Amino acid sequence: MKYLFLFICFCCGLQVIAQKDSTIKIDLSLEFRPRSEYRDGFKQLPTDSSAAAFFVSNRSRLNFSIKKQGFQFHTSLQDVRVWGQFGQNSTNGSLSVFEIYGTQRLSNNWKVKLGRQGVELDNGRLFSQANWSQESKAHDGINLIFNSKNLNSELMGFFNQSGENTFGTDYNLAKTNYKTLNIHYLEAKLSKSFTIMTMNAFDGYQSVSNSNTLYVRGTSGGRITYKNKIIEATTSSFYQYGQLQSGQEIASYYINPEVAINTKKIEARLGCEIVSGDDAKNPSTVSNSFQTLYGVAFKFMGHLNYFTQFPKDTKGAGLVNPYLFFAYDLNEKLQIRSDFHLFAIQNNFIVNNELINKYLGFEQDLKMKFKLNDFTSIDAGFSYMIAEKSMEYLKGGSIKYTPVWGFIMITYKPKILSSK
Repeated sequence: MKYLFLFICFCCGLQVIAQKDSTIKIDLSLEFRPRSEYRDGFKQLPTDSSAAAFFVSNRSRLNFSIKKQGFQFHTSLQDVRVWGQFGQNSTNGSLSVFEIYGTQRLSNNWKVKLGRQGVELDNGRLFSQANWSQESKAHDGINLIFNSKNLNSELMGFFNQSGENTFGTDYNLAKTNYKTLNIHYLEAKLSKSFTIMTMNAFDGYQSVSNSNTLYVRGTSGGRITYKNKIIEATTSSFYQYGQLQSGQEIASYYINPEVAINTKKIEARLGCEIVSGDDAKNPSTVSNSFQTLYGVAFKFMGHLNYFTQFPKDTKGAGLVNPYLFFAYDLNEKLQIRSDFHLFAIQNNFIVNNELINKYLGFEQDLKMKFKLNDFTSIDAGFSYMIAEKSMEYLKGGSIKYTPVWGFIMITYKPKILSSK
């Protein structure tokens, strides 16, 4: 707390300077987000011996940015913890840096961003900051950005090391994180109604047995979108190729068609996610299991989080996820929402020498959001699943018990300082 107090005093001093120098812009904001959760079937089916879990976690952030003559420095300090995690007298803590980067404007359209930064591309399915997670996601690297009226482009490069090596580039975290990542994202507005997007990403993982070997996986695809005042129709598809960290070749795909209706009060989305998987009936030396990279699954595949890691969560069988999302604004402050999911494996899966039923189950997610004021909101939700026997084979547990999950979350995001 001492260092946080000194940092705020430092920002107040900068505020005084900014008042004297009109070329400096300073922003300081806070975020405090406590969330209570009840889990009884979250991520996996309950059993006869399992007991429901209840806890409270919170995320605290201090966001600071300063701009001057085309340059911006931004940092976001965060503390993430479960209440009681460190005890009353513990000196341990969880203070860390979520983002810290500098952005330099090169011209009216071009700028470059250097440092630790969140990556949010397209709808967040493959690359997302994962805001629902208290920790969120960020990457260390460089991003060359082009923005114009009808064209946006981002070219990113990331190269990871676990320390300042004297020789070589052996990456000690190779089992859990990529060593290299290169992304090109392009979005073009063709007309008032049509937009296209293309994305190519190449992530390289160091071999676990040979530090001099780098296996690179490619993911290429895009999206086409038609949108008018009420209707939005879009389709995205991606193909995955190259090699996995094990050296195995991969050839897989992801498809997501969707139609949405938007009015002043109602939003309805009908779509389907198809994540390719391996055929246990006709096994191959090539992996056909699509992996959803570094995106977010919570808002796409159900709040119970049964399918967040591919191919692990479906044991390589892939997934088909037809969904219907419905949101209604009762007034300017209150929104209610209901999401419906049907889950089925995409390919064949064998148990005891027999093919299992591909249908896995149904999930409904209910959610309410209330805006108390400009910087305070309250979210609450409840989810349940009606699982089939096939879900037991993939996730364990028992379908005798209905998986449920609920939460209440309060978010405070006040702006403390702002100089113009």
